[in-house]
Amino acid sequence: MITFDIKDLYVNIPIDETLKIIKTKLQQNNETQTTHQIIPLLRTILSQIYFTFQQKIYQPEQCISMGSPISSLIAEIFLQNYEDKNIKQFSEAKSTIFYVRYVGDILIIFDKTKISPQNINTHINKAHINIQLNPTYEEHSSINFFDLIIRRQYKKT
Repeated sequence: MITFDIKDLYVNIPIDETLKIIKTKLQQNNETQTTHQIIPLLRTILSQIYFTFQQKIYQPEQCISMGSPISSLIAEIFLQNYEDKNIKQFSEAKSTIFYVRYVGDILIIFDKTKISPQNINTHINKAHINIQLNPTYEEHSSINFFDLIIRRQYKKT
């Protein structure tokens, strides 16, 4: 088992790349006119997000702000695309037994005979320049994930 925490999630979500992902999805499921209306609106909304830190006002230029109501949706769209391109292959190769992500925290249960945790970590951290994941490796057949302690039990034969 291995868990990952996505480092500085919101400030590392690239707006332009995410808008391209959204545009592609919209074009697959909507009329061209609808897509051409939604993308400029999203770009305007995302370019007018401000946040305060230590009594100063900031406007992110190339990333999303953590406090905005739309930020979690934009991050989710980007991360689902990231998973489809970079994580899905572990499932298809049957080296991953279980995969779950909640916002920026990931749990992977994998088959040690098919892949090592170091290989997963190397691959997953090379997948996108903006996304860096901090791994936590299983120790003594257990791992923490949120408020849970997950223990690996082996079947007696």
